[in-house]
Amino acid sequence: MNSPLLLATVSLSLLAGCAGYGHRAHHPQSGMGMPQDGTMMQQGGMQGGGMHGGMAMMPAIFRGGMLVAHGGKTLYRFDRDQAGSSACYGECAMKWPPYLAPAGASASGDFGLAPRNDGSQQWTHRGKPLYFWSGDQKPGDMMGDNIGGVWHVVRP
Repeated sequence: MNSPLLLATVSLSLLAGCAGYGHRAHHPQSGMGMPQDGTMMQQGGMQGGGMHGGMAMMPAIFRGGMLVAHGGKTLYRFDRDQAGSSACYGECAMKWPPYLAPAGASASGDFGLAPRNDGSQQWTHRGKPLYFWSGDQKPGDMMGDNIGGVWHVVRP
């Protein structure tokens, strides 16, 4: 098989393996739109990152000067958190869903994991736990920036 044909075959196979990857779900209590990346609500937070098609994925990327989950949803940090430990539970976590890691996820580069009280793991960036804002409705929204002077969009 020649190189261009092999490359085209491999590329199509990879694309086919990602079919259905962009479904949309909603937060069961708030109706909040979820990232369009197969991310799911679990235990009061949004879950993402991990493995896709056998390849490890970073839980978030910088786009437009801010850190976003794979579906383009903006990620936030909370000033009251300690490094590697969330201070946002209960009603706070309903408004600011933690960005939960799937089972088997592992830290890589600037991304780490912080244990939550319920036993789940929350993604961190440079040690600070990551959250979504329930008021953001679509990718790129950053309505939660500077709420109460303690919630901030994660920037490079």
